[in-house]
Amino acid sequence: MDETTFLVTLLDEYWNTAVTALGSEIPAIHRVKPQIMDIRSMDSTRPNGRGGNRVRISSAKETTADGVTPSKDLIVVMEDSQNIEYPTRDWSVRNETFNMSISIRTKQDDRRTNDNARVAPSGSTFGRDRIENLYKIVRHILETNRRGWFRSAGSLEENIKHIVFGSRTESNDKRSRIFGYKINVTLKRFAVSL
Repeated sequence: MDETTFLVTLLDEYWNTAVTALGSEIPAIHRVKPQIMDIRSMDSTRPNGRGGNRVRISSAKETTADGVTPSKDLIVVMEDSQNIEYPTRDWSVRNETFNMSISIRTKQDDRRTNDNARVAPSGSTFGRDRIENLYKIVRHILETNRRGWFRSAGSLEENIKHIVFGSRTESNDKRSRIFGYKINVTLKRFAVSL
């Protein structure tokens, strides 16, 4: 499992647990599970889509199940760079550092539940409130696993020793009514035998 898939899997597997752990800090309307995907994914969310080109983030309806609502909000994970160091004299081990980006996107739109009732609050702060709460959930997952996460996938084992939550920048598009954050994350693996 590569590092991007590792981070996508971490967010996906811990999402509902994080929403539950944060409790009332996340308002009921924002207790959602977004689409979490790898930037390299060739999947399409559009019917008869070509794949790999567009993802729909606007959702007319949201329905809650088990306290968490699947939503069309989007989290995309990508690797920015990798650095390798050989800390021993005989170069028998290496330390690996992976600089990752997590992009969170939501749209300011009028959402309705399946019974056609308007989702509240629907006013001018819905997108801003949604992006803030998605950010809190991502931050909680990464900070909870800051000392690493060991996962066995088949016969391969992935062992990231440190997960460092880094800087956040805004990336909004007012014309398209899209709110976004870009988060920098560092994954570290130490003393990998050669």
